[in-house]
Amino acid sequence: MVQKDLVSELRTGLVWPPMCLFGLLVAAVFSFQMELLADQRIQIAGGLLWLATVFAGMLVLDRTFAAEREEGCWHAMKLYPVSATMIYFAKFAVNVITLAIIQLILIALFVFVADIPLFKHPWAMLSVAVLGNLGIASAGTILSALGLGIRGNSGLLSLLILAVVIPVVIAAAEATRLICTDDLGDMWRRWIHLLVVFVLVFISAGAALIDFIVEE
Repeated sequence: MVQKDLVSELRTGLVWPPMCLFGLLVAAVFSFQMELLADQRIQIAGGLLWLATVFAGMLVLDRTFAAEREEGCWHAMKLYPVSATMIYFAKFAVNVITLAIIQLILIALFVFVADIPLFKHPWAMLSVAVLGNLGIASAGTILSALGLGIRGNSGLLSLLILAVVIPVVIAAAEATRLICTDDLGDMWRRWIHLLVVFVLVFISAGAALIDFIVEE
């Protein structure tokens, strides 16, 4: 199922080109249009990075159950010899992989185009990126499943996803800012702990709710 979704998106080309173009545009605007001092750029880089990640990833999250919603093949999908929970985790895995690619592109652009020191503490940045990815993907996956019955209202679904992932974006942005300013003390660890809580809550909620969504 994971392979099928990834190959399908690559073949259709509905997500990847605009996603990459959006990332390039954000990094270019940040680099060339913001006449700020180096320390000021570092202070706002985390917020812009994660907002760009969410908005670019929204194209993917919105299409998590797009085929099932548009072509009405959800009932056929339920005939798979797996539980609804496994279907959720398969879709979740696709979103995690796709968001990871978005993050690699955006982080590279921010480092090499906008000259933001995101690689100053690579393991710390990797921790934030992974936790932020899991938080956004888990919330987006279950909300996309909830929107299975909504036809032609993808904009409403995107707004709902954005509203739910705001705490993840804030925590990841603050943790990223602290990495850029060489502050990996107690405050940074608190933001990491908060990200861990969000990830556990969203994944648990998704695994618990998917059975009820399938029944409905």
